[in-house]
Amino acid sequence: MITTESNLALRKKLANYSNTDASDWYLCLKARYGMAAVYKAVFDVYGSSDVLTTPYTCITSVNPILVSYLKPIYADIDPTTLSITDASKHLTKRTRAICVQHTLGIINPEMKKISKLCKEKNLLLVEDSAHCLGRMAVNSKKEPIADISVHSFGVEKVLQNTKFGGAIYVNPALKKKDPKLYDKIINHLLNLKEVPRSLDLKIKAYRGENAILQRIPNRMQNGFRNFLLKTKAYEPAVTPMEQRANQLPSYAITEFATEVALKHIGELSGNYARRAENVKIYQKYLQNAHDFHIVSDSEDPLLAFPIVFEDVRRATDAYVALASSGFFIRRWYSPLLYPGPTDNRKYEYNPKMAPIAELMHARVLCLPTNLTTTQTKKLISILLPVNKPVQKN
Repeated sequence: MITTESNLALRKKLANYSNTDASDWYLCLKARYGMAAVYKAVFDVYGSSDVLTTPYTCITSVNPILVSYLKPIYADIDPTTLSITDASKHLTKRTRAICVQHTLGIINPEMKKISKLCKEKNLLLVEDSAHCLGRMAVNSKKEPIADISVHSFGVEKVLQNTKFGGAIYVNPALKKKDPKLYDKIINHLLNLKEVPRSLDLKIKAYRGENAILQRIPNRMQNGFRNFLLKTKAYEPAVTPMEQRANQLPSYAITEFATEVALKHIGELSGNYARRAENVKIYQKYLQNAHDFHIVSDSEDPLLAFPIVFEDVRRATDAYVALASSGFFIRRWYSPLLYPGPTDNRKYEYNPKMAPIAELMHARVLCLPTNLTTTQTKKLISILLPVNKPVQKN
């Protein structure tokens, strides 16, 4: 790992925000590359193993398991957290790690129970905090619970002006729990590959390319995007390679991405304050809606506020009404293993493994929390009339 002044400064910012030590943070170009480095350490120490995860996630969270020669095992989600539940029921004799995703920034309330399970079984506990940069599950002493915590500066995450960059927190307690694995993880994170010049140029061009895509007519966007992809001039959030269950080598963060992240990380407190305020507004005005219900009563500063509809049609109607009014609404993780693999067999996922995720994913809408309070109330005024009770003759 090349430790530049900006690299050290960014790690210090993360440490200060999370009440941790800067020496326990490691930067990478994308969070998925850091995850792959961690899982490859698991393979190096324990050989072919299983990792417990969930299908209600992006394939970029599962690909690091596959490229590390490990096998994903899928647990279902809790409908109130959209995150892994009943972890103990899904363990196999080969399980060596559990990955818990804090979906949309909802800190999984089962973390303490899962941590206890991991200590009893000597399993690595990986916390996917990509949706809640700088935030982690902590114990009563405000100490991080997970062995590994994964954070992201990437596209459509908490900070709006950062497009690349990931950070891996390695809990120093892991050194006592599993010293051999700890040393191997640190070794991999310290030896991430340097980004090739061609990719570095794409990273620097990304913002400008996206600006062009947003300005040209909708009918031309796909054509221009496909042209950029074919000429390898564009680095999308999820690449065609990644939809084929693969990914690039684990790259270290570039100086450019580090400086952009460092420039904007100071916005984190204000960013979260705005999101927390919007969460309160949504909870206040949407709690008695007819056609949908609030997924979670969490007061966390969520990346987006999830609501679940009675059926897919009503969810789609609401999506269209809000999108046509200019709001950017996400149907996060629909389809499952978002945005969908081109070869499902490589993921070894059976829909019977996760009936709740299968039922909910197409009925969930994720409302933006980065708006002004005026915009949020306007969104609510559009959403509620669309979902009035259906009049019966």
